Amino acid sequence: MIAAAEILKAKVLIVDDQQANVQLLEKMLRGAGYVSISSSMNPFEVCGLHLNNHYELILLDLQMPGMDGFQVMEGLKEIEQDGYLPVIVITAQPAYKLRALEVGAIDFVSKPFDVLEVKTRIHNMLEVRLLYRERKRQDQLLQEKNIELERIRSVAEKANLAKSDFLSTVSHELRTPLTSIRGALALIAGGAVGELPEAAKPLIEIAHKNSERLILLVNDILDMEKIEAGKMEFNVSPFKLMPLLQQALDGNRAYADLYKVNYELESEIPEAMVSVDGNRLMQVFANLLSNAAKYSPAGGKVLIAVERINGRIRVAVKDSGAGIPDELKDHIFQKFAQADSSTTRNKGGTGLGLSIAKAIIERMGGSIGFDSQPNVQTVFYVELPE
Repeated sequence: MIAAAEILKAKVLIVDDQQANVQLLEKMLRGAGYVSISSSMNPFEVCGLHLNNHYELILLDLQMPGMDGFQVMEGLKEIEQDGYLPVIVITAQPAYKLRALEVGAIDFVSKPFDVLEVKTRIHNMLEVRLLYRERKRQDQLLQEKNIELERIRSVAEKANLAKSDFLSTVSHELRTPLTSIRGALALIAGGAVGELPEAAKPLIEIAHKNSERLILLVNDILDMEKIEAGKMEFNVSPFKLMPLLQQALDGNRAYADLYKVNYELESEIPEAMVSVDGNRLMQVFANLLSNAAKYSPAGGKVLIAVERINGRIRVAVKDSGAGIPDELKDHIFQKFAQADSSTTRNKGGTGLGLSIAKAIIERMGGSIGFDSQPNVQTVFYVELPE
């Protein structure tokens, strides 16, 4: 709604070749509270006046010498190119009313004037006109906002692409030398160059562990870049589940030993078959198993259960660690989501593993989830169609 005060401040132009009519309409409008009223008895100057003043309403007499109201409206159309003429015509000829509306007038006032009718039609027309202008203003603002948002989106997309390209390039360039460094450190730590001084052994061990963590980070970044770009390849085919799971357990036992944690297969389905990319599923299992081991208390067990639930095969990995705090549960599968960054730094990890695991499982038609009771049990599970 337009406030009454705004309507009364609207600019109104009265055009009539009869001075008495002009004076009557001016008196009528001023008496109703309108404060911005102009008038002209010369139809030839109406278009110029409107071009300079942008009236909200023009009260236009149709029968004037030299140039009638219809001709004036034709001129106004060239100014109001959106087709909206802010014109109420004044006429004593009933036949002219329909013609005026067809030409573009918004309304008409009959002569002789009925005061209530004139005031009502003027008020209503001004309210519509001001609403129309406000809508145009809002539309313009919206269009400008959309243009700005599109510009920001484009900049953000370019920045994100540049970031991805940068990370991908750096990661590729780092992986080869890091692999060489890790290999060299492993050889040194294993005595390939002779017995190390006691003071050097912990330094070599720290360097070797850090090279392992850097390679893990590089590989995770490359995987995430492939996932986001839709370039990660999947070779899906039927597999027996239990041999894949057993292979993952065997491959991660040495890691669990570092934390004095044991893996135990709680239940299994020997005949279970799943359609997956075997290597990618092993990658997911490795992530879940290593997370469970490093966050379990020393001397603890990580239980692995295989069940059939609602026609799907569920593999659940259970640990008795500190669990996941409530404030992180909604974000645990997002990139770099970590329950405790200081703990994560001590335990190792990139904060990308669960996000990558979720993307991999979903690409294979499965789902991943968890249930956590802090300091009691945390269960991460994947479900796959048979």
